[in-house]
Amino acid sequence: MKKYILATVLLLLSAFSLRAQDKIAVSEFYLNVHDQTANMEKTMKRDQNGNVCALIKIQTTQKGFSFDVGVLGIVEVQEDHPAEIWVYVPFGVKRISIYHPELGSLLDWYFPCSIEKARTYIMKLITGEVQTIVKPSLTQQYVMFRLSPPNAVVELDNKMLVTTDGVAQDRKAFGKYGFRVTAPLYYPEVGKVEVNDSKNKHIVEVKLRPAFTTVTLKADPGAEIWVNGEKKGTGSWTGDLGYDTYLVETKKVGHRPSQQEVTISEESANQTISLNKPSPIYGSLDINCTPADADIYVDDKKIGTTPMFIEEQLIGSHVVKISKQGYKDHKSTVEVSEGNTATVAATLEKGISLPSGGNSQVNTNGNVFTVKGVSFKMIPVEGGTFIMGATPEQGKPSSDEKPAHQVTLSSYYIGETEVTQALWTAVMGNNPSYFKGDNNPVEKVSWNDCQEFISKLNSLTGQNFRLPTEAEWEYAARGGNKSKGYRYSGSKNLDDVAWYWKNSGDRYLSGTDDDWEWKKIEKNNSKTHPVKTKQPNELGIYDMSGNVWEWCQDWYGDYSSGSQTNPQGPSTGFVRVFRGGSWFRSARCCRSAFRLFNSPGSYDLGLRLVLSE
Repeated sequence: MKKYILATVLLLLSAFSLRAQDKIAVSEFYLNVHDQTANMEKTMKRDQNGNVCALIKIQTTQKGFSFDVGVLGIVEVQEDHPAEIWVYVPFGVKRISIYHPELGSLLDWYFPCSIEKARTYIMKLITGEVQTIVKPSLTQQYVMFRLSPPNAVVELDNKMLVTTDGVAQDRKAFGKYGFRVTAPLYYPEVGKVEVNDSKNKHIVEVKLRPAFTTVTLKADPGAEIWVNGEKKGTGSWTGDLGYDTYLVETKKVGHRPSQQEVTISEESANQTISLNKPSPIYGSLDINCTPADADIYVDDKKIGTTPMFIEEQLIGSHVVKISKQGYKDHKSTVEVSEGNTATVAATLEKGISLPSGGNSQVNTNGNVFTVKGVSFKMIPVEGGTFIMGATPEQGKPSSDEKPAHQVTLSSYYIGETEVTQALWTAVMGNNPSYFKGDNNPVEKVSWNDCQEFISKLNSLTGQNFRLPTEAEWEYAARGGNKSKGYRYSGSKNLDDVAWYWKNSGDRYLSGTDDDWEWKKIEKNNSKTHPVKTKQPNELGIYDMSGNVWEWCQDWYGDYSSGSQTNPQGPSTGFVRVFRGGSWFRSARCCRSAFRLFNSPGSYDLGLRLVLSE
């Protein structure tokens, strides 16, 4: 029979003195300059005059308070936030009174700073509380399973336990219990555990025997490898397969797929298995133009000059470009089908030189621009199809990164770096940045400022620069069609490619994202850094993770699950998207799929340019 001991414990350990009649006090109050909650669409509130309210986040574990700020009145109180009560108030209030039926009151507490529109403030309360604790006698104890592999699942006494980082646990009354441990591609293990020690938890170490081996499947270069209907890789794939027989296919555009059965056993360990090649399927291609002797490019590869008849051309869609000096390029997409001849016939128009814009020059490559002595490079991004949003390598995604969905983009150019302070100054004649440096990215510019900058830049260059769409930004950050599937832009190790809260100051800060703290970052003199001082990503683009946030063109909105081609985002909205993380933000914010948003007039961000092909 369980015995219970009742004890009344006073829970109040604080460095602050509370008056006997007032069991509520304020330990800290300050403006959180980096908290945009009060100014975001979904959490913004307005007072009776239509002004955006200030938000006071009151940090306390207690509920049941009431609040009074005088004649201006409380706009709204929300108690459904963990360890916080959100109190929306009109700007300009001077004081607050707090009441609680059991904990007492705090009357006419005057704010130490001005309460402004659309700003978020933190108030930390300390309160007195009496709590009764019921302590049972110990006739039970915890059983802890340490598991290998860490995704193994434990059934203890016919109850499925939750496994986290290779550990599962449960509290059991004294006695003997059976358990079963299972994991995909491993042999299961069963056993018994006896709970009989009230002072120490019972630890059970379980290491399952593998029922798989590591093999390498090698296919024709560029051929996709599919195992039992699941795509594994392109060209070659190394991974674990369980002991079984699999249907393996190789697929390639313009080819007939090849199928074969592959049996995996213990003897297959570390073997390389060569797969059958897909068979090419051909049609013909007839290319001609006026004038003759123009260069022919098929899928960006030069193959000769016009006129030209190609007897064996792989079936499918092909991009044909005809180019001759002094003429405009002709580009078209042609479909080649099996056994048939597709024709491309063109008359080239005389070319028109790009305008220099007085102080602007364009080099012969067409992707380096110089404005008033400041040069910047645009990187070509070949169009393609990718999965946007919460893909597996992104880790634990935010809800607005879901659902992951297929996006197809046309080719475009994107800035090799974020827009620098030197370029911004050359175009605008001013530098709004806090951390000054010609080669540092410009920051503290709004989305509206970006539009003005781009308009002036286009006048100088005769081009049509713009902000990237959200899809264009993420595709480039992931490495485009050269993507290696990294979590961050260019690496799985963030320190290689990004300036963020840990490495942007005087010394390297240790800890995880849970240790992120603004005061610690500020004390470390963290700041932005010159562009191109970290490694580029697969396309040769720098700083798409970290350094400064980057505005996108889109209004912010939810993703749809359907496939999209060149998506532009919602047609209307209240806030604009920005991407990429920042010198003062966590590693999580630097992921390629991470999204945030703010009003177009907010001015704490930077930008990167895009130019349509």
